Amino acid sequence: MARNPNVLLVDDYEVNLELLEAYLDLSGIPMNIYKAANCAEAYSWIERVSLDLVLLDVMLPDGSGYDVCRSMKSTQQYRGIPVIILTALNDKQSMLEGLKAGADEFLTKPVDSHELILRVKNLLKMKEIANDLDDRYSQLHRELVIATELQKSFLPLSVPQYDNVDIEVLYKPSSYIGGDFYDFIRIDEHHLGVLICDVKGHGVASAMITATIKFQLYDLKQYYLEPEKLLEQLNDRLEHFFSSTGNDYFVTAVYGVLHLDDVTFCYSNAGHGYPCLCSRDGLTMLENQQGLPLGILPGMVYDRQQVTLTRGQELFLYTDGIYEIELRGKAARSCSSLMDFFEDVENPPTITELHALQQEIYRYTANHQIADDINYIAIRLNEQEE
Repeated sequence: MARNPNVLLVDDYEVNLELLEAYLDLSGIPMNIYKAANCAEAYSWIERVSLDLVLLDVMLPDGSGYDVCRSMKSTQQYRGIPVIILTALNDKQSMLEGLKAGADEFLTKPVDSHELILRVKNLLKMKEIANDLDDRYSQLHRELVIATELQKSFLPLSVPQYDNVDIEVLYKPSSYIGGDFYDFIRIDEHHLGVLICDVKGHGVASAMITATIKFQLYDLKQYYLEPEKLLEQLNDRLEHFFSSTGNDYFVTAVYGVLHLDDVTFCYSNAGHGYPCLCSRDGLTMLENQQGLPLGILPGMVYDRQQVTLTRGQELFLYTDGIYEIELRGKAARSCSSLMDFFEDVENPPTITELHALQQEIYRYTANHQIADDINYIAIRLNEQEE
C-alpha cells in the first residue's frame, strides 16, 4: 500500500476508542486512525476519507452498527471496505445479523488484543491486494480504450459511394477490441479492393494483428489487382510474424477486386466463409477452393474466382459471428453456414429473405451483448442505374 492505511473506529464510549487505538498501535502497522461516536459521524468519515478498514460497534446512540455496515456494503463506492463488527453480545443471532449486514469479521467484547491485531492485519492485507487489483484493472481498462481507438482508426472512415453500386457495412465488435476487420482500397477510379477477415481471438493481441494486416496492405500495393497474389504475400508475412511469437494465431480472409465498369468481383478465399450471391431468383453460395487461413503455413497458393453482378443482385461477405446469435428462430451456434438460416424456406431463399436476415442481425446487435464479432459487407448493383 503506497500510503498508510486509514482505519475508522466507531464506538460511543471514549474509553473503548482509546483502548482500540492502543491495541492497533501494538500491531506495528503505521496507520491513520479516525474516530466516530455515532452513526452520523461514521457516515461523515466514510464519505470524506478513503478508508481501508472500519471497526464498528453495534449499539450506537443514533442507530445500529448493522445499519451502517449494511449501507456501506450496498453502495458501490464503499462495499470494498472491510468491516469488523464489535459487540458485547455473544450469541449466534447477533453473529448472523452481522454477517447478513455484510460484515467481514465479527468480534465480541471485551476484545482480545491478539485476536484483533491478527484480524486487522489480515483484512488490511486483503484490502491492499484488492487495491492493487483495482489499480491494475484501471490501467488495463485505459490500455484497452487506447487499443480500441487504435483499432477503430484502422477501419475505413467511410463507405465508398458510386453511382452504379450500393455498399452497406455492419461492424459490431463483441468487446472493446474485436477480431474482425475489413477494409476498402480505392485502387483507381475503375477498381475497388475489398477485404474482410477474422482474426482468431480478441483483445490486445487481435488489435496488434489488425495493425500488422493494415501495415502489410500498405506495403503490398503492387498486388492490389491480383487477389490470389495479395493473399499469398499476406500469408507468408503473417506466418513469419506468428511463428516469431510462438502462438497459434491465424486469420481467415476474403479479398477481392470490384471492377466498377462491368461490376465484376474477382476474389480469393483464405479459409473464410463462402461469399454468397443473391437475387430475386435465389441465393447461391460461391463455393470454391478456399485454401488454408492466413498465417498457418508458408508458401500457400490461392485460387482466383470471379462473379459478375446483374441488376437486383447482391454480393454478401460476412464473418462467422452471425452463427453465434439467435436469428430466424435458430439457437445460437446451431447454424454452420448461411444456408442453415433458410432451411425452413420451401423455395430457394431470395434477396428478400437475405435483406430480412440482415435487418434481424442489425436489430439483434443493437440490443444484445454478442459473443463474437459480427461484420458483413453487402454490395448491390443499383437497380436505378440505366
